[in-house]
Amino acid sequence: MPGIFEYTVSKLQSLTLHYFRNIDQANLTFSSGLNLIIGDNAAGKTSLIEAIWVLSTGRSFRTAKPAHLINADHPNFTLFSEVTQTNQTYKMGLKRSIEKSLCKINGEVVPSQADMAERLPVQLLTPESHRLLEDGPKVRRQFLDWGCFHASADFIQHWRGYQRALKQRNQALKKRLPQNQTQIWDVQLVDLAAKIDAIRQAYVLKLTPFVVKFCKALMPEMAEQVDLGYRAGWPQASDSFAALLAQNYGKDAKQGFTQYGCHRADIRFKFAGTEAMLKLSRGQQKLFVCALLLAQASLYEQESQEQVIMLIDDLPAELDEQHRLTLLTLLQDLNIQHIISTTSQSLIANLNPDTASFFDINQGNVSAK
Repeated sequence: MPGIFEYTVSKLQSLTLHYFRNIDQANLTFSSGLNLIIGDNAAGKTSLIEAIWVLSTGRSFRTAKPAHLINADHPNFTLFSEVTQTNQTYKMGLKRSIEKSLCKINGEVVPSQADMAERLPVQLLTPESHRLLEDGPKVRRQFLDWGCFHASADFIQHWRGYQRALKQRNQALKKRLPQNQTQIWDVQLVDLAAKIDAIRQAYVLKLTPFVVKFCKALMPEMAEQVDLGYRAGWPQASDSFAALLAQNYGKDAKQGFTQYGCHRADIRFKFAGTEAMLKLSRGQQKLFVCALLLAQASLYEQESQEQVIMLIDDLPAELDEQHRLTLLTLLQDLNIQHIISTTSQSLIANLNPDTASFFDINQGNVSAK
């Protein structure tokens, strides 16, 4: 987890894939600016974006089943990358079968995917990213907790402890154990919830001005200023979270799960009191999600003196030409390495040829242009 950093600039130098999706083998060397992956639909360009995301996060944005990621007739896939952070190179590898995964950094096995995420900080924009506004709180919690993970060295420890206590409490509720055996977990839940809540509140407070800034850059036509509303996961009007757990024990026991807590937190976005999903057109929703990601990237750089790597799947499908150019200009101005897939090179402006690379992919075969 990040703590206090010297100035470092994260760049993905290379990526090697073996038996990932429809790609038997590929080796890509990236530039520090624009990296464009060009191919027809179903050629495999999204798989390259997905591979980087899986290497960092341990999960896919397309499927929950590891078997879908492994090339047919092979027991596992392997991903390997080199990431530089100012005068230091990290060699990162992930080997995944259906049953298990193995992560290594510089040849040493690491116990947690969090170690990979710390060394390879990535943001993701896909044709489904507008679901951040449309779907339930889980997607927005993931967005929020990405920032909290990178902002606080203690967040992941608190979050894991909370999840363990919550799991134990819910199991006790389902088994209908005596009340005193169930409520034994309440003290730990309350303590960790307070710590998680404080980190989340502080992060939203810091993030808000960055979101306002990038909304103005990407949507200058919007007269209203965006407001970020954080919801803790329990009614703030209650005397305390501890009292709320006690008061609702009967209902929790009947339903077999804990109703309130950090696992129910949410963050909502409003313009002049109206939910962003209702206020913005579909095109503006996509721009707003871009603003959210750029805001997180900028706050991350300010706090850690590092930079994220932006992954964008099928940018032309997301934005028109004018807004594509605006986004690309912002990425360049922020010195953010960006890896973008497209069906045509002509759709993506190359603002700095000295820091750009291009790759063709055809039926899983990748070649540098």
